[in-house]
Amino acid sequence: MRKALATFVEGYWPPLYTFVRRRGYSSADAQDIVQGFFVHLLEQNTLSRADQEKGRLRTFLLGSMQNYLLKQRERMQAVKRGGYQQLVSFDLHLPEAEAAMHATANLSDVGSYDLAWASTIVIRAWKNVRERFAAEGKLEWVDQLRPFIAGGATAAPKQEEVASRLGTSVENLRVSLTRLRQHYRNALRAEVASTVSNPGDIDDELHYVYRLLTS
Repeated sequence: MRKALATFVEGYWPPLYTFVRRRGYSSADAQDIVQGFFVHLLEQNTLSRADQEKGRLRTFLLGSMQNYLLKQRERMQAVKRGGYQQLVSFDLHLPEAEAAMHATANLSDVGSYDLAWASTIVIRAWKNVRERFAAEGKLEWVDQLRPFIAGGATAAPKQEEVASRLGTSVENLRVSLTRLRQHYRNALRAEVASTVSNPGDIDDELHYVYRLLTS
């Protein structure tokens, strides 16, 4: 139970933190607010309502945070740093969250939240893929093949060069690349599926992730 809770918090604090920061709160206050928000969810058993309403967890959490902020404004002056129960430590990934927040300065607070959410989905999916290949002793392979999957500003290297580094043939490399792509697609789908109550929403959310990250 504790592990599942930590996984949930780690997955959703970056977009919520980004949203709160874009509302004008300092980093310290934003951390306190997000920690307090998660404690509030647990105490009020709010997540069970998300299941009952059969909605997207992404939008449910955003709406809940917006309501929470309205109620918290009068209390913020009385809350001292660290005043909330700390469910997980934000310190490890805080620099990444801050960088992501500044990178979305041209977006609205809701737009920043959605983009941070999509980025977190991708990060978690890729982490699952790496763990799977690491268990097979192929962590070097998955890291070398990542440019062919992730894309980005840097062009992917030539397949011949990567095959040479891995000591394999181009044909074997392409087989592994096809397998990696399939595992990555499955991991992305699994991550998105965990955020919706209605399986019929999975494809729409996947397409939304792609649009956010490629626009």
